[in-house]
Amino acid sequence: MSDLEKLVRRRMQEEYAKGSSAEEIAKVVRDIFNSTDLSAKRPGAVAIGAVTDHG
Repeated sequence: MSDLEKLVRRRMQEEYAKGSSAEEIAKVVRDIFNSTDLSAKRPGAVAIGAVTDHG
């Protein structure tokens, strides 16, 4: 499993545990993907902004 997959799974679980709605969880996941540099030499590299708390 890539670092990106691990990050997304962890954040989804955190948001679900907080009782976030499906729309809020989708926004968090979308933010992670929008902050990911897919052109990097390591496709699993994730921008530091992707791990900030959204709520």
